[in-house]
Amino acid sequence: MGSGLRHIAIIVLMVLLGLSVKSQGISFYNDYLGNIWVFDNGKTKQIEHLPLKSYGIGNNSMVYVDNSGGLKIYHNHFLHTASSFVSDYTVTDNLISFSMNTQLKVFDKGDMLTLCASAAKYWANDDIVVWFDDMQHMLMCYWNGTRYTLDDVLSSGSPSDVYIGENIAAFVDVNGFLNAFYLGEIEQIIYNKNLGGLSIGRDIIAFVDASTGTFVAFYKNEFVDLEDFVPSSYKCGDEFVAYVDASSYLKVFKGFKTQTISFDEPDFYDVADGIMVFGVQNYFKAYIDGKIFTLESFIPDKYFINNKSVVYLDQLGYLKYFDGNTTEIISYEKVTDFELTGDAVRYTFGVKSESIYYEGKTYKND
Repeated sequence: MGSGLRHIAIIVLMVLLGLSVKSQGISFYNDYLGNIWVFDNGKTKQIEHLPLKSYGIGNNSMVYVDNSGGLKIYHNHFLHTASSFVSDYTVTDNLISFSMNTQLKVFDKGDMLTLCASAAKYWANDDIVVWFDDMQHMLMCYWNGTRYTLDDVLSSGSPSDVYIGENIAAFVDVNGFLNAFYLGEIEQIIYNKNLGGLSIGRDIIAFVDASTGTFVAFYKNEFVDLEDFVPSSYKCGDEFVAYVDASSYLKVFKGFKTQTISFDEPDFYDVADGIMVFGVQNYFKAYIDGKIFTLESFIPDKYFINNKSVVYLDQLGYLKYFDGNTTEIISYEKVTDFELTGDAVRYTFGVKSESIYYEGKTYKND
């Protein structure tokens, strides 16, 4: 396939993959009797009557270990019994990966698939799972419903470094080269001994070429030189990388363009999904899709970011929610705990009082 047709095919595939509609309002609460109710985009359903041993929530599913040790998955309005026991599990926005002793399984859009009978180790994120098949001595990958072979590691006997992004993975092959698996293809990135650091997100890998000091992005299957000098730090999100350059400027590379966010060195910056929050001269700010928002004139002690949202406590102890455009107070109560799952905020206050805020409405556990 020619380079032009290859680029067109990649763009079409990215568009098709982006058409899926994601539910982003999954959470749960405990009622006053200790029963567990799942919250599903404004509707609730009792799923358990005993406390959970552990849980995790993505954009469209909730997974938990029930009181007897069984693994259950709530997805698409239905509760699935996944396994009577589980060794460990990983919850991401779109996939749920879990192991039963050495057996590795994935739950993908309602389907339960066995990926490997003997997985020595696995790495998982939103759209991708990578594992080392201990029987075949091969590094394998699951993406978009298909299994791929990444590397035959028979000569070394074990996998080298593996890095996992939301829809992209990087790995060091037996010849010592760092490669990227992206949209079903493998691309050689750099000789691993020349790698001076790496961060990985969605559609992007940012890395330093230690042999030249160049800061480079592998972005949507293209290599882009970002800086001639090594940045002091960098973090990848969804289709962008934020970094502090050699002059201490905070910058963002997105859409093949670099934007200077702050000429003052940030007090901190944090990246997740499609959002970056950062502090400059004690102002708490957010970056989303090229826009900068000033949220507060102080830095909150506790906050959560997800998708393109932020939830935090202000100086008066009020719980605030920024939805990517506006900020509003969602609780004047003295909140004892809170979390952000998808775009739903679950918070607790008082004695056994729990509420969920979602799309401008508050749902209580009474």
